[in-house]
Amino acid sequence: MTDRVNELVARLRGVAKSETARADIKALLEEAVADPVAFGDALPTYEEDDVILFEDETVSIWHCRFQPGKTVPPHDHKMLATIAVYRGAERNDFYERGTGGGLQKSSEVRLGAGDVFQIGPSAIHAVGCASQEPCCGIHVYLGALTKVDRSLFDLSDGAALRFTDENYLRLVADD
Repeated sequence: MTDRVNELVARLRGVAKSETARADIKALLEEAVADPVAFGDALPTYEEDDVILFEDETVSIWHCRFQPGKTVPPHDHKMLATIAVYRGAERNDFYERGTGGGLQKSSEVRLGAGDVFQIGPSAIHAVGCASQEPCCGIHVYLGALTKVDRSLFDLSDGAALRFTDENYLRLVADD
């Protein structure tokens, strides 16, 4: 990792334990992507679309890249998530449980380079790239994301499935 990434990770780790973690994480990410081009230029080139930069019991810090034409299936985090986009544009489709167990789209939020957005622990959302180039950002979760029993949701029937790599790959959609 570069010095800039190491510094951001250290600062995020420091505020994740504070009583004002939600606001502090958002403020740090807003500062980091205030100049999204410079921020992106300071990062290494990651081979994988999802890279865990750090994780412990209090915070998970990921670099996420979403490819044009692909949408990540609806899922939950069961913890606060803060997204900071520094390249491209990201579309978040939010869902609520409808009558009969299905999912109904309730809203959509688009994030461009320099935007920071927080998602509550009970939210269900799908993520897609809303630009011609890959969308890149830093995603910070207030907890150990890889250790939480999370769900993916099948849009065809609203079924909740265990969040596994197999289920994820089966549900990833082409736009």
